[in-house]
Amino acid sequence: MSATNPSPFEELVSRYLDGGLTDTDAAELVASLAEPALAVRFLEMTRLNSEIAGLLSAPVPDGAMVELVRMDIEKSLAAAPPSTGVRLRIAERTQSSAGAGPTVCSAPRPLPPRRKPVLRALAWAAMFLVFAGAAIFFLNRTRLAEAPAVASVEGEVQLIGPNDEHPVTPGQSWQRSETLKTVGPKSTATVTFGDGSRLELGHNCIALNQSSKEGRRVELHHGTVQAALKKQPARRPFVFSTPEAEVIVVGTTLKLATGGHHTRLDVTEGEVRFRRRHDGAEVAVKAGYFAVVAPNVPLVAKPLHADPHRSP
Repeated sequence: MSATNPSPFEELVSRYLDGGLTDTDAAELVASLAEPALAVRFLEMTRLNSEIAGLLSAPVPDGAMVELVRMDIEKSLAAAPPSTGVRLRIAERTQSSAGAGPTVCSAPRPLPPRRKPVLRALAWAAMFLVFAGAAIFFLNRTRLAEAPAVASVEGEVQLIGPNDEHPVTPGQSWQRSETLKTVGPKSTATVTFGDGSRLELGHNCIALNQSSKEGRRVELHHGTVQAALKKQPARRPFVFSTPEAEVIVVGTTLKLATGGHHTRLDVTEGEVRFRRRHDGAEVAVKAGYFAVVAPNVPLVAKPLHADPHRSP
């Protein structure tokens, strides 16, 4: 019968649980807990595993986690032995020897070493940083990838997925890789995102949701979309793409129309980067201006309302 030899890290944790760590061992263990894989193994080997095992699958509030750390440290402090290494045992004599006084017995055995409160605090801090950081990252990414909802529809509106096609009803999610299609001259749809951003798809519109954890992206294959977008996270703009162009938005109000090998962008608030796809040429279009990407058309921003006294 053979058994797997424990790793150096497992031996450190075992000595930690038995209260036999030296100062050198303690420093090595704390340094090891900065690695996520070793932090996970630490949890598996200690009784504290059951208290935080669900952190990544079901995020725990920071306050609750800090309270667990505080309580555990306080318990360690409360259980700390007196500074002396000698225990005294006072025993009352039995009734048969009631005439005698109490017996005081000294026990000169040194107490076994206890786990150091400072080490426990550092270990908790290392695990907290690893797991809380991962949970925050997971939550932020989840919000960015959250599917928008179809707030309202008028006329015939279809949702086309990789495997099926069905009519859209208000409140339904518009998932990644699904195409939203308004059919006919009287069909429209309104889409809202979790941050309050809003899209209005006009008639005979075909739009594909390509949003991901990296940011929101809508491919407009045909038709018109009007957008009122909230300020987006840094370095994660809202991007519209058409066969001819890309619109990079950090938060503004605009109108985008594509069809017949041309794309037009009108901006009513804020400023938008308008990029021609075939050569990467780009122009900034600010409020009150428009630009067009089309064959043999210069990519320049022009005022929405012609005014001989106003220059682009």
